[in-house]
Amino acid sequence: MAQLLIRNVPEETVAFFKARAQRNGNSLEQEIRNLLDANRTLTAEEKMAFSRKIRAQTRRNDPPLSLDEIREGLE
Repeated sequence: MAQLLIRNVPEETVAFFKARAQRNGNSLEQEIRNLLDANRTLTAEEKMAFSRKIRAQTRRNDPPLSLDEIREGLE
């Protein structure tokens, strides 16, 4: 893995992320890695893979309801 050095970070910012890391049960280093990962842009392939995963998890075998069945459920 690569290393990243960030200079001149305000003390208040470091204190904020240290407290956040502690609340989340992480080291400061892990908290910053999580922040970087959460804010990176997904590639088109990653978006498609994520979409397929969600679709597979939510797919149902039930046929769609007819209009009459929907109306019946509203009564």
